[in-house]
Amino acid sequence: MLYCHQSNRLEILIDRLTDVLRQPLRAALAPELVITPSNGLARWLALRLADRLGVCANLSVQFPATFLWEISRVLLRGMPSISAFERPVLRWRLLELLGELDDTPCLAPLHAWLGDGRDDFRRYQLACRIADCFDQYLVYRPDWIRAWERDAPEHWQAALWQRLTATGAVHRVSVQEQVRAALRAGDFDRNRLPERVAVLGVTTLPPLYLDLLAELAKVIDVHLLLLNPCQEYWGDIRAERDLARLDEEIDPEEAYLVVGNPLLASLGKQGRDFIDLLQNYPRTEWDGFAEPAGNSLLHHLQADILHLRERGSTDWPPLPLRADDRSLQIHACHGPMREVEVLHDQLLALFTADPRLKPSDVVVMAPDIAVYGPLIEAVFDSVPRERRIPFSVADQGVAVENPLIEVFFTLLDLGGGRFDAVQVLDLLEAPALRRRFDLAEEDLIRIRHWVRSAGIRWGIDAETKQHWDLPATAEHTWRTGLDRLLLGYALPGEGRGLYQDILPCDEVEGSAALALGGLESFTEALFGLDARLREQRPLTAWLSVLRTVLEQFFDPREREENELQQVRAALEALGDTAEQAGFGEPLSLAVVKSALREQLNSVASGAGRFLGGGVTCCAMVPMRSIPFAVVCLLGLNDDAYPRPHLPPGFDLMANRFRRGDRARHQDDRYLFLETLLSARQCLYLSYCGQNIRDNVRLPPSVLV
Repeated sequence: MLYCHQSNRLEILIDRLTDVLRQPLRAALAPELVITPSNGLARWLALRLADRLGVCANLSVQFPATFLWEISRVLLRGMPSISAFERPVLRWRLLELLGELDDTPCLAPLHAWLGDGRDDFRRYQLACRIADCFDQYLVYRPDWIRAWERDAPEHWQAALWQRLTATGAVHRVSVQEQVRAALRAGDFDRNRLPERVAVLGVTTLPPLYLDLLAELAKVIDVHLLLLNPCQEYWGDIRAERDLARLDEEIDPEEAYLVVGNPLLASLGKQGRDFIDLLQNYPRTEWDGFAEPAGNSLLHHLQADILHLRERGSTDWPPLPLRADDRSLQIHACHGPMREVEVLHDQLLALFTADPRLKPSDVVVMAPDIAVYGPLIEAVFDSVPRERRIPFSVADQGVAVENPLIEVFFTLLDLGGGRFDAVQVLDLLEAPALRRRFDLAEEDLIRIRHWVRSAGIRWGIDAETKQHWDLPATAEHTWRTGLDRLLLGYALPGEGRGLYQDILPCDEVEGSAALALGGLESFTEALFGLDARLREQRPLTAWLSVLRTVLEQFFDPREREENELQQVRAALEALGDTAEQAGFGEPLSLAVVKSALREQLNSVASGAGRFLGGGVTCCAMVPMRSIPFAVVCLLGLNDDAYPRPHLPPGFDLMANRFRRGDRARHQDDRYLFLETLLSARQCLYLSYCGQNIRDNVRLPPSVLV
């Protein structure tokens, strides 16, 4: 049975889920299955369930796509653990296909883009973009997929798709048709299905997924816990700009199209379409809407959305604003740093005004946390102890949260590069790398002085300069400079005497020779790496080379070992996806680095820092709007939010929008609405309102 639990408060939905989980399953050791759209929401869910139940254990949390594929494997025999049409696998398959294009007329646009096809990185980038589009078509355009497989191809995308399906591999559209048929026929083992499943926090689901969940609900209990901002029916409301675009022959009143609440009409399109789509399925409904408790401006805004009221109309006149009402704050500042400084001061004022308010009751979000994360750390960590606010920053990405991984990529970037002296010496800032070559932190100052004194600037030797179409001179290269340092230690020349045309550099003496030996070992290992990174080789060979680099250059300790383990796991995942795709073509290092970065970024980053204690600072992520007493949004600039997204020119969905489709700008609009509703005491909005150089006024985001 499909149970739909609706509320405007996530806390009420958690209470409802708790009541469901208190009913024991028939199998005592069977896990409870919960579907959530994000890791952050899953972490918050586990904490809240532990508060209510005393412990949260044996809970299996999955994403919607993963759950539906696992259900398909239960119902159908012989299904692989990962589909050959999953994006990571599909990219390798497309990369191989793009290298084997024939002269079919419809493939001419691909030939024009790829040229002679020698640039494998250009081909890989195109394969990634096409894979992203195909992944969206599988979810939102199953009718296109069926038509492409049935009819003769007229478009290059249809031709590529037919080549992909010629292997007989199954994809979501065909699998879910078989699953629906199996569910209707009862041709499956009921004991292998979960007894119940709960879906929490999703604001939208593709119609394909919703159909399958509704079909599954005929066999097991499916509890859909839906965060609905409005208790009235709001499927017919439209934003004023949408009503203005209607054809002249359409009368909005006759079509029952109204604005209702302007905020809900403008920001809630994505949720409106999903909730309206849900009306087509038989279900048992439970409503748990709650009136916002309070008389502040924020609470009145939330109440107007809840009751679909148009404030300022004849029926609902404007409300007077109290002078002491600080529930909705908008701050215009001179630059991001000033935004963070003002935020810190305003948080201190809120803590002073309400002694019950704790740092853990506050969340700070930004569209680009990579910009604001370092600024938050700089401002919040630099204040005196008595004014310090505990905080944690999540979602900053691999480069910030795992610096040793970035050192590893810097090593790879040196392959075929200039070996600039500054770039090479910066590598020695990493303790794990210094330990491998027996260098101490105090040796770095000495080594930098030696490199300057020996005149080392760039290049391994004369051959490196020749590679850059420059005269093959050995002066100012690493090998010449190291020869001068070694000769100066063995045979001091006092800056005058030459030995075989080499001028000794007398900077090294005594026990400092140990540091020189470590520098020599490090640079020789680095120079040996250069030749290996220039070659093209199959992915399996590259994975072996990169694992060797990890062992050769790093001696990790404790947390550093965890960082390098992420790289090893990503390398293992790359090998698995390429093997499943049957890909064995030689590649350049640029392709491998790009694929490895993509794999590392796809792993949940900073999950331990989210809700890690104190003020939570994180990125604005769709479907992760968790209730907090104080919600702060930074960086709501005109050009930053909604975040710009330019789809590729060949994305066939871009100009053929259908109800239920996801779009980046609609995601951000609905996220802003969810954020407004998740604030319990105060909503804090901040943007750069004046230019820091000439004080010119800058507009905020259109949502502000």
